[in-house]
Amino acid sequence: MTISVVSASDEPAGQFAAHIPALVRATGPMSYDYIFGPHEPLYREFMAQAWATPDNFFSHTQSVLALEDGAFRGVLIAHDGPEHYRLKDAVFPIIYGLIGQHGITPEMIAELAARADIASYMNPYVPNDCRYIIVVSVPEAGRGKGAGRALMIYEIDRARAAGYRTLHLDVMSDNPAVGLYTALGFETMAETITPIPCRQHGIAMELRMVLTL
Repeated sequence: MTISVVSASDEPAGQFAAHIPALVRATGPMSYDYIFGPHEPLYREFMAQAWATPDNFFSHTQSVLALEDGAFRGVLIAHDGPEHYRLKDAVFPIIYGLIGQHGITPEMIAELAARADIASYMNPYVPNDCRYIIVVSVPEAGRGKGAGRALMIYEIDRARAAGYRTLHLDVMSDNPAVGLYTALGFETMAETITPIPCRQHGIAMELRMVLTL
């Protein structure tokens, strides 16, 4: 069996949507729990709607999937550097649209926005001359099969073909994927600790890793 990488936009709408919230959270569980707080439906509903909505940080339109004979084995979400901050801002209409659903209140959204602003200091500036990977995540069923490597090689080739000088990603320092990124030639260019999330809430240091293409 071999791993193939396909655009999420080419797959039937919603076919793999159920996997996405847990896989995105798995890239930094404590970080997402800090930002979204204790009201679990807030994160779940946000991520489900962000995945379904075109043209935002977490959209299926920014994503590719790893498949093994049609079985889901992983996801990678990435975008062009010049689009980074526009796509990031595009999540806020989705977040505010959750008010009134599943007990989600304006106060919850205001607290989320404040924590997200604090957490944003963990991520260095994203330049225009790069591709940026926001999520690489493989479920347990896909581990050891090369799904993560296949997704990364696909993205490296895509960034190089598009003429970008570098490929950037941010990853929690305790994420085992750091080993894969290092093996693929990524170098750590920044190690960031933000006092409130890291020292008060136990979130790991974040690494900005960069591959020169």
